[in-house]
Amino acid sequence: MSEIKTALKIYRKLLEKGQLDRESEGDLFLEFRNVEVRAILAELEEELEFKVIEVAGSLYLLPNSGNGVLGYTTKDLRESVATDAKLVDAYLLSYISMFILYLFYGGRNRNPKQREFLRISTLIEELDRRFELALNDGEEGKVLEDKYALNFTRIAELWASKQDFEERGRKTKTGTILNTCRLLEREALLRIVDDDRELRPTRKLDDLMLNYYLDDSRVEEIREFFEGAVSHAQN
Repeated sequence: MSEIKTALKIYRKLLEKGQLDRESEGDLFLEFRNVEVRAILAELEEELEFKVIEVAGSLYLLPNSGNGVLGYTTKDLRESVATDAKLVDAYLLSYISMFILYLFYGGRNRNPKQREFLRISTLIEELDRRFELALNDGEEGKVLEDKYALNFTRIAELWASKQDFEERGRKTKTGTILNTCRLLEREALLRIVDDDRELRPTRKLDDLMLNYYLDDSRVEEIREFFEGAVSHAQN
């Protein structure tokens, strides 16, 4: 097989599955080490705005920020809520996604992973607490808005407007969380188990967070985002 065909086969596998594992695709995985194959993939990465990384015996395809073909745009997030959803709906989904990652990987020890599962009810309680602080005090929202150009108060108001009872419609808290989690599940980053009551990270998410995305400075930045503003509001 020519190097071009091999590179395209690797690319196609990554598009189809999001990852390529040494265990199940050993020969193709090893071809990634071929200098000529890697050079062809590098050209594809530059032209199509993505990168391929090798982590713990697997290859993963990661779209660059702003890649509207291989990744999610703000418009995609809005439409995942409803055709008439507003920009703030997309921001709420983004915040919930980041908060889920923080609850799983915001630890203070050498291994930042804090838990193996997360109950939906626990997530709702934590979000209620944080958004209530922002609305009651205003300081948390101001801190985040000033530092990250994020209208946190409007996001908190949208969350507070949602109904509390356990139903799965767009206007309920449970439904909003499940909608967010299904986007992550679609990318094989989360599993929703126990009749939609519990979240568990996949090996792919562990690989990416623990071996690629998170270094000491990034863990600290995540903690500062979710903990720093809360401490301001409580003081």
